[in-house]
Amino acid sequence: MKTNTKIFLAASIGLLIGYFIPNFFSNKNSKIVNEVKSEKIVELMGTETSFGVKGNCKMCKKTIETSALNLDGVHKAEWNVQSKQINLVYDDQLVELMTIHNAIASSGYATDLVDLNKKAYDNLPLCCKYDPEN
Repeated sequence: MKTNTKIFLAASIGLLIGYFIPNFFSNKNSKIVNEVKSEKIVELMGTETSFGVKGNCKMCKKTIETSALNLDGVHKAEWNVQSKQINLVYDDQLVELMTIHNAIASSGYATDLVDLNKKAYDNLPLCCKYDPEN
């Protein structure tokens, strides 16, 4: 009988630890962990750069970032709505910087080096329509 009690107690403690420990680390320290991961990527194999991308809103942000992140070799893409700059971490052995510019432009957003794809721009939601001339 004592053996069954010990097994039950050990299993219960294991379940409690398994439940609380992952929540502690993922909720409180996720920002720190993500920053460390980005730094490690750059340190180990990435090239870090930024450039201008026209756009207006959070929907633009999602489209711009997704168009870059869909390319093999792009590890991080963060577009800032206020500064109109995208910050990238990518592996220049897998993807060229101009390929990233072209992918973003193909989604309807002009970059510092590549003009927008007019057809894609015309299909953007109204809130994402920016002045292509400025």
